[in-house]
Amino acid sequence: MAALASAQHVFMFLWIIGSVAAGALKAKPGEDVTLQCNSPTGANVTKLVWSRSGLKDVNVFFFRDGRLNENQDPLYHGRVELKDPEMKNGAFSVLLKSVNVNDTGTYQCRVTTSTMPTELFASVLLSVSEGPPKEELEEKHRRDVGLGVGLGVGCLVVVVGVVGFALKRFVFPKSESGPL
Repeated sequence: MAALASAQHVFMFLWIIGSVAAGALKAKPGEDVTLQCNSPTGANVTKLVWSRSGLKDVNVFFFRDGRLNENQDPLYHGRVELKDPEMKNGAFSVLLKSVNVNDTGTYQCRVTTSTMPTELFASVLLSVSEGPPKEELEEKHRRDVGLGVGLGVGCLVVVVGVVGFALKRFVFPKSESGPL
């Protein structure tokens, strides 16, 4: 029994270290992001809390005993949902919709299961930086593609010209002698 408890502690430590190490995320305003929180255990979740540094007495996402989002910060109302509503196979990630610069911060996932009374957690540092709106990025991409096609066609014309000149000059030189 002691060996099992020790193995659970080692597992939880490694899971926590791996979750914390993997948790940096960058986004542009208006994007949807997934805040990752996973566990290899399929245990029954009794409590799942996503919080953010700087929020006092309220949460980004809250689930307990089958009920969602009690005590949720109004800034997150309607913008956060479970990536897998059934939380199968230890999937506790949430989707944060339409992020803005005010969403920048450290998010923590705390999970309590029926088999492990100790809370497991993951930490994700989300950085939302100002940038051009998505429409401007798409227009820039279209311009860049058009410019690339134009340059490609121009280079092809030059290459064909150089090859034609070389063929005429070196492979099929004009004969100096007249007709026989």
